[in-house]
Amino acid sequence: MLSDQIRRATVSDAIEVANNLRIEDKLEVEGLGHNVLGLPYSVVISNEAVTFSTKTGVICGVAGIVKDGDAGIVWMLCTPDLVAEPITFVRGAKRWLSEQEHKYSYLWNLTSLENKFHHKLLKMLGFKALQVVQPPPFYKPYLEIVKLCVSR
Repeated sequence: MLSDQIRRATVSDAIEVANNLRIEDKLEVEGLGHNVLGLPYSVVISNEAVTFSTKTGVICGVAGIVKDGDAGIVWMLCTPDLVAEPITFVRGAKRWLSEQEHKYSYLWNLTSLENKFHHKLLKMLGFKALQVVQPPPFYKPYLEIVKLCVSR
C-alpha cells in the first residue's frame, strides 16, 4: 500500500533526484566508486523501488531493495528537500519497509561514516550499525548497516 508521499519509482524520478542530490549522498555514492548517473539503473534492477515526496508533492528521494539471496540490499538517495520533512519520510518509509520485510531475512548496505543525516534516518527506521568497513576502491570508512526482518 503506497501513499501520497510514496509511490513506485520511475527512471525519470531517478534522473530528477540524481540531478539534485544532497552533497553527502553524492559523496557516499562516489566513495564506493560509483557514479550518480547510475541511479536510474538502480531503480530498474531493484525488486522494489519507490519515490518519496514532500507533503507538497516535491520529489525528495528514491529508495529500493535489490534481492541478495534471502537478504535485500536496501538503498536510498535524497535531495535537500527531504531535510525539511524527515518525519513525513520516516512514517511513509516505515510502512513501505514493513510491507517488504516478509520477502527477506534481513536488509543491509553500507553508508558513509560522514553521512550523519542518513544515520539518523536509518536509526529511526530500525537499522543497526554493525561495524566500520573500508571498501575499495577508495577505502573510505563506511558503516555496515542491517535490519532483521520478520520471519518469512
